[in-house]
Amino acid sequence: MDAIEQYKNVLIIRMSAIGDVVRTLPAVNAWRKQFPATRFTWLVEPAAASVLQGHAAIDKVLIFERGLFGDFRRSPGNIVRALLSLSNLISDLRREKFDLVVDFHGIFKSALFARLSGARERVGFARPEAKEGGTIFYTHQFKPVSRELNRVARALDLVEYLGVKVSDSVAYRLPVRALNRERAYATMECLSELPGRGPLIALHPGSSRKTAYKRWHQNGYVGLINALVEKHDARIILTWGPGERETVELIAGHVRVPVVVAKKTTSLLDLAALFAACDLFIGGDTGPAHLAVAMQTPVVVIFGPTHPKVNAPYGVPNRIVRYSLPCSPCRKRSCKSRLCLEAIGGRRVLAAVEELLL
Repeated sequence: MDAIEQYKNVLIIRMSAIGDVVRTLPAVNAWRKQFPATRFTWLVEPAAASVLQGHAAIDKVLIFERGLFGDFRRSPGNIVRALLSLSNLISDLRREKFDLVVDFHGIFKSALFARLSGARERVGFARPEAKEGGTIFYTHQFKPVSRELNRVARALDLVEYLGVKVSDSVAYRLPVRALNRERAYATMECLSELPGRGPLIALHPGSSRKTAYKRWHQNGYVGLINALVEKHDARIILTWGPGERETVELIAGHVRVPVVVAKKTTSLLDLAALFAACDLFIGGDTGPAHLAVAMQTPVVVIFGPTHPKVNAPYGVPNRIVRYSLPCSPCRKRSCKSRLCLEAIGGRRVLAAVEELLL
């Protein structure tokens, strides 16, 4: 490869998930800081696009409409629409004439897009970090020092391999604007009705439909909320995303203390602004936890089948709560028992919260 300063037009690929896109930002920020004249385009899927649009380090965001390709059976007419969208995306990629593509995602789909971009130099992770045979599309492969490396550190190591100087400070710099803060404050207006005057704590019990295996049990959250309000005069706001409102309303309906269920947020940046206004975040290993981290809010993360080292919060005061079993972390979505989560008691989570509050 040429020296890193020779690449003036770079395509970044990290298509999903929300937390993984957020955790790639420090690496791109470090690159942009050292080489401010470099132009960065980011290829992403719709769910995570809002954390990139308007970001100071990103010049252009291209979106792969993945959902169009999942609707063939339900609506065969979408085939034409999906293929047209794909054709337009490939044309957009080639029109940019990238000097370099860096694939932080490491699956066949992302590596294929790297190849389809037409860029001469294409960098990605080596196996086993790269999956599904996508390495055949790379011209250069980077092998991290460990498979248990934190995702933020792994991304930073990749750009350091390319020649970027990485400092000890970690910057996410989500493009939260005044409008996002205004919407967040409007969402929090009901907090004035709560009797407490203690710490403001956001609880996010849900997760995406595909990652339901990461959720701690609802009874655990009910007991935790009761204890936080009664022992610490805490003010609790329950946040939620698509398909999660029923979960938080069930929890709110079973606690014996007053809480607030957040209004629907219009974007991830509104949710990030809400977390920034809180003293603490509590939830599972999901995208919202990493949004809170990016806003420098202390977090308590409840881990089950996912790897605590790889997915640990990075760059803020935090506590990880988990129940270690011989089979964990397994990352098996099909696990029926979820014992690693079911065995976590409320007292253990409360103790972790108190370590950060006191």
